[in-house]
Amino acid sequence: MTTTTLSHAPPPAPSVSAVRVSLDHLSWSGIQTYTQCPAKFRFRYVEEAPEEFVPSALAFGHAFHRVFEHVHQSRLEGLGVPNEAELLDAYDLGFLEETKEGPPIQYNKDEGDATLRELAARMIFAYREHALAEPTTGTVIGVEQEERFRLLPDVPPVQMRLDLLEVRGDILIVTDLKTARSAWNDEKVRENLGQLVLYAFGMMPLVHDLEVKRVVPRFVIVTKAKNPKVQVLEPKATKDDAQKLRHHVADVWAAIQAGVFVKHEGWQCAQCPYRGRCLGS
Repeated sequence: MTTTTLSHAPPPAPSVSAVRVSLDHLSWSGIQTYTQCPAKFRFRYVEEAPEEFVPSALAFGHAFHRVFEHVHQSRLEGLGVPNEAELLDAYDLGFLEETKEGPPIQYNKDEGDATLRELAARMIFAYREHALAEPTTGTVIGVEQEERFRLLPDVPPVQMRLDLLEVRGDILIVTDLKTARSAWNDEKVRENLGQLVLYAFGMMPLVHDLEVKRVVPRFVIVTKAKNPKVQVLEPKATKDDAQKLRHHVADVWAAIQAGVFVKHEGWQCAQCPYRGRCLGS
């Protein structure tokens, strides 16, 4: 009788780059990308590979940021809140910029330019009503402002894109706008808390320059519902949250420097603009 010995091959090694990665900065978006899928980070930030398509949600979010920017730039210039027609024009301009060059938009089922524009109009109405009801005691000092700061000595500086900076009394308010399918729950807030902690670190020099007492980072969420709602969230971060963020950024950078870019395959691959390059289909 012949005995066959089975060979147990070791699992394939993770994707490791032999080239030491050099980046001049990191961002919260980049840190999140690496956390979710290191291979996607490599394609986007290291190889700067061309995207195969742009998910419609991303294009829509960028275009709606133009609405937000137009509202608060107008406030900065002392002109008040623009009317709905002006804000829809701002959306149209933003969406045109997203679609006129580069890869095509990948739409979801029963979705297109017209349906997204109708959604934008409903969200504009909701957000404009919110803006009109907001306290008028604050002073806008920055809209879509970019800043860099050093979080850790051995890690590249972190670049922030700050949607809105306001001073209200002795408080500096840092707002980040999000568009979302539904209102955020506590789990979603915790998932994104690191961004606010990061912004709080980055704003400390400005806190001193403006002689305000503290910085209050917050999220403003505009939902993509039939009747859109606006959520204002000011989650409280602890010293443990700040320490976790430092460790997380350090760990991400160490892994990037080690050239570890593992694929994380799952449902999110359907919306990944490097799907074909990564999976070969």
